[in-house]
Amino acid sequence: MDEREGVSPGFKFNDWEMRGVPLRLEIGPKDVAKGSVVLARRDRPGKEGKSFVSQQDLPASVAQLLEEIQKSLYDRALAFRIANTAEPASYEEFKKAVEKGFALSWWCGNSECEANIKEETRATMRCIPLEQPGGTGKCIHCGELAKEKAIFARAY
Repeated sequence: MDEREGVSPGFKFNDWEMRGVPLRLEIGPKDVAKGSVVLARRDRPGKEGKSFVSQQDLPASVAQLLEEIQKSLYDRALAFRIANTAEPASYEEFKKAVEKGFALSWWCGNSECEANIKEETRATMRCIPLEQPGGTGKCIHCGELAKEKAIFARAY
């Protein structure tokens, strides 16, 4: 409940969205009289993200909406990651890939190699995906035998 005084509703709405609150419940005097509640989704701004539910249906509606919002945000993030991940074949392609997004590349596991990549490209290893393609390849930086792929990217 946001009971701050002297602050506009728009400021409050934006403040809570910036904090990552996925669902806002708006209950005014007219809503109480009607027995309804306005639900506003963070992932769908404007009128598209608003729905009206009765106070009796509120618990079930909130649970369902939170699941939908989670799936929507996850799907959006996954699509972004896929669209912005390259699998470069050479170190030159790797350098270009990390300028624009993520690079999924074979990595030898050597910390010195990782440090050299960071020094030369300002990219750091983000993670070693649990799902690996299997087999082996050549490290994107040193060319040594690599048994796993890692995701590299620059920090903003």
